Amino acid sequence: MTAVTIPDGVVLLEPRDVYDKAIIGFTDDPKDHWDRTTKTVVAVYSIERVIDALMQEEGWDFEESMSWFYYNIEGSWIGEGTPTFMSEQDDDVH
Repeated sequence: MTAVTIPDGVVLLEPRDVYDKAIIGFTDDPKDHWDRTTKTVVAVYSIERVIDALMQEEGWDFEESMSWFYYNIEGSWIGEGTPTFMSEQDDDVH
């Protein structure tokens, strides 16, 4: 496994031991639905890997995990450093 170097000030999903494996990169130009006003570097997470982590960690099925992800994780604005999410299947960034 390759170690990920986290840029200073990047907001990450918690708990890190669950979600860090879903990080697929960093960007200062996220293509998501948030109206960002700065060029803040944010984490890019794999949608599929986050959903897999929820299934493993919480014991939920795919539908429960997907619903939780889209409402509680992808749908939460926590400021300019809010992570962005990308499907590894079709390069769809959220």
